[in-house]
Amino acid sequence: MTTSIDPKRGKRLLSLILGIPIAVILLSSAVFYLAKEDIINFRTVNRGTLISPPMQLGDLNPQRIDGGEFLFDRAESRWVFMVVGGRDCIDACERMLYLTRQTQTALGKKMDRVERVYLAVDGPLSANLRDFIDAEHSDLSVLYTNGSAFLNNLKSLEIDPFDPHAFYVVDPMGWVMMYYRSGDTEQHTLTSLGKDVLKDMGRLIK
Repeated sequence: MTTSIDPKRGKRLLSLILGIPIAVILLSSAVFYLAKEDIINFRTVNRGTLISPPMQLGDLNPQRIDGGEFLFDRAESRWVFMVVGGRDCIDACERMLYLTRQTQTALGKKMDRVERVYLAVDGPLSANLRDFIDAEHSDLSVLYTNGSAFLNNLKSLEIDPFDPHAFYVVDPMGWVMMYYRSGDTEQHTLTSLGKDVLKDMGRLIK
């Protein structure tokens, strides 16, 4: 038994089949144009700014106060919130240390997956800074590295790599892969930035 096909229905079906690839092409072209004109974007949902290419901190041989090497890519390696500064850390730099401490604490059960580092890039810390860290940030690891090498490896950043209003995120493999910058050091600004950091770290730390 044969089944007859309504000619009109057949034409509609054929038009639909032929129209699908044309519609896909037109849609793709429209999306490409909108993205090119920055009307829409498909950037990552990260609140922080990704560093491309990332910098391998291990290549700069960061040293601990006792002279030991700070190693990555170990079973015990953690994510790092890293504040960069000099022999002294005042004003905005101090506020970044405060922000990283509060944000790490706010991670709750995941806080042990993150550690904090102060990377000194111009020699040993001043006595005042050592006392400040002992009093306010006793859990902070202090590392030393060559400031020129650090600068050269991050010279493509949109910000000054030594910007005291910024801090970096380093993954357990040692890649400096993202930074956060605060426009000012008012409490409400730091609180807002801290929430952004928590959202990102919630996705990064599994």
